[in-house]
Amino acid sequence: MLPGGGMLIDQTPDEPAQGRRPRARLSRGEEGGPLSRQLAHIGLQQLARLIRLGSGLLYSRVSGLSEFEWRVLARACDMPGLSINELGKVMRRGVAQVSRTVKRLVSLGLLTRENVGGGPGVAIRPTALGQEVYAPLVDLAILSERDLTRGLSEEDLKTLDRIMAVMTENALARIAREQQLAGDEALGAAAE
Repeated sequence: MLPGGGMLIDQTPDEPAQGRRPRARLSRGEEGGPLSRQLAHIGLQQLARLIRLGSGLLYSRVSGLSEFEWRVLARACDMPGLSINELGKVMRRGVAQVSRTVKRLVSLGLLTRENVGGGPGVAIRPTALGQEVYAPLVDLAILSERDLTRGLSEEDLKTLDRIMAVMTENALARIAREQQLAGDEALGAAAE
């Protein structure tokens, strides 16, 4: 048994892990305590973490970019011409982190920074090489989606979409309510 009640995959409930160091792999359903199995949002957070981890490993292996680098490249290809500030808002990350990542992708020849309107603003756009690197990642994302949804029917996927839409609206309403109660503008920046 591991802290929190999880078991090693090859360990039965009555069998101690005699002299062995516990492995990080937990059996399915043992990723958290009892409360985490009762609360849908905790389960969704855990699922999102696992999907992000698997996707990050996959895209990094294929592209050679970090998970965040490939996400910035994807956004720049999907929405060319965004400023660093706009890209930060879309990515829900700080401007400094986005700026550093864009600088690296520019140095790799994947993105360009173009001055806009003679002011300090810049527009981020993919280069031809950036588009070339991005194209197979789109195909990979589609294959990854199929892998993750294997075993779900079309009806299941429609239900999942509906559930996610309702929960997203509820989450946004909760954020608005909490921001209003807190009266803290800093929370607004964190939620964007």
